Amino acid sequence: MKYHPDIELLLKYSSGQLAPPLAVAIGLHQYECKICQKKIKELEMIGGSTLESIDTTTNIKHESINSMAADMSSFDQLLNDIEELPDTVDEAYDDIAIARSDVVLFEQLNNRQLNDLPWKNVTRNIARAKIQMDFPGYDVELFKFSPHAKIPKHTHCGREFTFVLEGNFSDNQGQYERGAFIEQNQANEHQPIAGSKGCICLAVTDAPLKFTGALGPLINWFNR
Repeated sequence: MKYHPDIELLLKYSSGQLAPPLAVAIGLHQYECKICQKKIKELEMIGGSTLESIDTTTNIKHESINSMAADMSSFDQLLNDIEELPDTVDEAYDDIAIARSDVVLFEQLNNRQLNDLPWKNVTRNIARAKIQMDFPGYDVELFKFSPHAKIPKHTHCGREFTFVLEGNFSDNQGQYERGAFIEQNQANEHQPIAGSKGCICLAVTDAPLKFTGALGPLINWFNR
């Protein structure tokens, strides 16, 4: 596997600082990528060592005691949340850093159970299914491309994170196989082309695409 989240994303992911839609995308990649599994474990070990090196036995003040009490309360709540997890959750997902509320979605995507999603045809060769995650600032969508389908040339008004669920696609920057995680931003302009068996991708964006080809102005107008 050639394309992975960068170390900054993995650090935020492993420490629970990512938005849930992006955490799901990276979690799907992590589940299939031994390289990123190793990196995440190393980051977690570094974080644990840093916490252990803090001397908590000196200069404990009243506000520190209150903070410790709050931490214990949060810990108790965490234990309660764990006890309430459904028994059907696969133990293999224990290391995936996603919100409890997103486990069912993660299982569905990870197991490629996609037929019942709300697919709608965008063109003759492209279908789209919107995923509702109830988190502001991000659009989460699945795209299904027929063999050799061409996505109109575009750039990005913000960031786009793509995880390849099935098949493959290519652009002027490379070829992306199943499991690949790709980040694009305003500096990237490309025209993805699906492979010979088509492609299904999960796309997480924090701003709209900006189409730049000959039909770009018309497509942008319809996408407003």
